[in-house]
Amino acid sequence: MMGNLLFILTLLILTSCNNSGVQTKTSLADTSKIVSPSLDKKIKDDFETTEINCDTVYLGKGYKLTLRKFDSTNEDETKFNSVFSFQKRTNGKYSEIFSDSIFDIVQDVKFEDFNNDKVRDILIQNFSDVRSNWTYYLYLVDTTHDSLKKIKGFEKIKNPSYVSKYDLIDNYVVSGTNWTSFYKITGDTVFDFEIVIYADPSLENDSKYDRDYKKAIKTILEREKNNR
Repeated sequence: MMGNLLFILTLLILTSCNNSGVQTKTSLADTSKIVSPSLDKKIKDDFETTEINCDTVYLGKGYKLTLRKFDSTNEDETKFNSVFSFQKRTNGKYSEIFSDSIFDIVQDVKFEDFNNDKVRDILIQNFSDVRSNWTYYLYLVDTTHDSLKKIKGFEKIKNPSYVSKYDLIDNYVVSGTNWTSFYKITGDTVFDFEIVIYADPSLENDSKYDRDYKKAIKTILEREKNNR
C-alpha cells in the first residue's frame, strides 16, 4: 500500500515538472512574437532596427529604408540616438545613397509628398511633447537622381501638414490654447511666416478660427505675390 502511494506521488511530481516546462517554453515563444519581421522591426545585436522595403512606395526603384537605434536609453532630443540610412538595390545588392544621424523615439515613418512633385517624401518621427504633439525630420526624395535632401529646421514644426493647394505647410498644435502656424520650404530650409492663429478647443465649430485661417492664407499669398 505504501509503495503504491509513493508511486502515485512520484508520478504527480513528474507530471507537474513537465507541465511547468511546457508553460515556460510557451512563454518564451510568445515573447519572441513581440518583435515580428512582418512589422519590419527587429532586434539585432542589442540594437533596435526598423527596415522598410519601399517597393510599394517607389515602384521599380529598389529602395530600402533602415532606422537603427544605437542608444535606447537616451531621452535627450538634443543628442543623436539613431542612424537613418537609405539604400538602393542594384544587381541584387543594396548600396547606401544617404545617411543621417538623428534623435528618434518610436521609429515611426511616413511617406507623403511635401513639395508637390507627385513623389512621396520621407518623414521620420523625432520627438513628442507632453501633449503628444509630434515632430518629424523631412527628407525630400528625388527618384530621378536617386537622392534625398534633408530640410533643415523642419523638425521644429509640431504636427506638420502639407497644404498642396497653396504649397504651404501648416499645423494644429494642442496646447493650453490650440494654435496653427504657417511655413514654406525654401531650398533646403523652412521659412516661418510668423503668423499664428488660435482655436478654442471647447467649440465644435470655431468660426473665428476658420475666418482667421482664410485671412492668414490670403496674407501669405499676397506677400508671395509682392516678393516675385
